[in-house]
Amino acid sequence: MLTYPKMMSRPRCGRSLLARLRKEHRRPAGALPPLALTLLLILGGCGQTAGMPPDSTASAPPKTQAAPSAGGHGAASAAPAPEGKRQIQARLTGFRALDEGTAYAWGLASGGHLRLYRTEDGGTTWAEAASPLAAESTADPGPEAFRVPDRKHLVYLSAGHSLPASLAISADGGRSWKSGTLPEEASGGEAVFTSKHHGYLVTQPDAAMGSSQKRIYETADGGFTWALVMDNASLIQRPEEKAGVLPLAGFANRGIAFRGDSDGWLPLESRTPGKVTLFRTKDKARTWHEVSLEVSSRDGQGQPQITGAPVFWDSEARGGWMPYEFRHGETVSLGAYFTSDGGETWQLKAFGPETDVRAALRSTGLTFLSAREGWMWNGAHLLHTADGGASWEVLGGSGVWEDTLESFPELLRLEFVSPLDGWALVRSEKGDASRLLKTRDGGKTWVVL
Repeated sequence: MLTYPKMMSRPRCGRSLLARLRKEHRRPAGALPPLALTLLLILGGCGQTAGMPPDSTASAPPKTQAAPSAGGHGAASAAPAPEGKRQIQARLTGFRALDEGTAYAWGLASGGHLRLYRTEDGGTTWAEAASPLAAESTADPGPEAFRVPDRKHLVYLSAGHSLPASLAISADGGRSWKSGTLPEEASGGEAVFTSKHHGYLVTQPDAAMGSSQKRIYETADGGFTWALVMDNASLIQRPEEKAGVLPLAGFANRGIAFRGDSDGWLPLESRTPGKVTLFRTKDKARTWHEVSLEVSSRDGQGQPQITGAPVFWDSEARGGWMPYEFRHGETVSLGAYFTSDGGETWQLKAFGPETDVRAALRSTGLTFLSAREGWMWNGAHLLHTADGGASWEVLGGSGVWEDTLESFPELLRLEFVSPLDGWALVRSEKGDASRLLKTRDGGKTWVVL
């Protein structure tokens, strides 16, 4: 069941496509008129929220202390911004929160230069870190540019498929950086760190037509050097030799997760109707085997997918979840796989039709903090569940969330670090501006940072 709070009235843009979406979202199932992808991507085109500047930088940048630099890898720090001034001077493309106080945000500043920021007080103040690049780059860093194993350790990996890929490591919260070495053929990829020293990188050097060569590299020194531990290139010539390696079919673009150094999971994009694809390793990515999972279907011809790698949340990493979706026509039904035994078994919980979203919605931001508590964005409302997705409540009341999403309709990241403390990174439909929001009451009210 979907419940709605009492909402404060506020001015509406007469031509707001988001308002139309909200109205259509309350129609009975089957009565929704199909919306093309291009229509959804121009949500909020009528203008920005009153009081917000038209671009991502609202004022002069904070004064910064000059820092020594060796090829761009020196330390840098930022003084607190004057009262009333914005401290983040960049169009943000990525964000990670580690706890209620510590978080990192990154993006492109004026002129297209990479900027990294750190907060230790929950977003009240931000300090600009040093650039991980020896030379300024105007390439979009993307949402996964920085991996953050812990509060002080960061690993920067350049996005895209350009060669050679850039990799840099910081052990002091971004104050200084050292260059790492990737294999010559490695470009971008899905990376995960199990500790500040140990991690894995999945690359796809030859991806096309629904299949890809897949390579997995391992590091034991924090990312400075990498060793190849799995390569499925032999399947191109000898497809019968498939035991223990990842298949050519399906793209590895859903992330990779490990529980400890040895036990890992890798979801692949599935192209088989009625089937999801998940592989597991128990020997540090050397060999892999497929995991059989149930699916839920309202349409036998639909395409189910695991849309993200598992996330483990308790102290022993035995409880966890991973997102699930099932596309049928213009609608996407949502759900999640949950585990309570460290990934030995997974149970699918399909959510009700009140969480269905339009196929053109690029991200729901579905996230769970425990087996019971989660949040998601359905394109019209922010929803919360306290019973593992059996029922959902519409959050709202202050209007800041709804007003911001009208002008910045693309949700890049929704993240909660406690039942009360959460963050959301959103951007405009053109991708030329962003907003970072914070809640301290579980998503009921939000402020723009």
